Amino acid sequence: MLAVVKEPRIEIALSGTDRAVRELLDFLRSRYPVSIVSDAENEKPVNAFSTAFWKDTTPGDLLQGFRLKHGMSQAQLAEKTGIGQTVISAYENGRRPLSRRAAIRIGAALGESADKFFPETALPTGK
Repeated sequence: MLAVVKEPRIEIALSGTDRAVRELLDFLRSRYPVSIVSDAENEKPVNAFSTAFWKDTTPGDLLQGFRLKHGMSQAQLAEKTGIGQTVISAYENGRRPLSRRAAIRIGAALGESADKFFPETALPTGK
């Protein structure tokens, strides 16, 4: 089973006894909103791109996820891109829309395509 916690951004692959998985999920749900992306019990993978989780994902969420994936703080990303740390924070928190121009600079700093920051263009090809 793959469970995703949106804030803070956490992805967890769970396996084990039903009781242990249930207890861990109950613990996570008591503190965070949790989305189940796939459930091995049903043996059917879920298309993550059709979930409410994906549809509610913003460019700022994706920016934060990629920044954390690359182990960078906002300050480190700001230094690498020349974009102010407060501006990066505003992008991540939805207080400021992420422009394509800024996405290109951030993407270059992270080694990611700028298109990955926009959910409508980050869909896999052929979908």
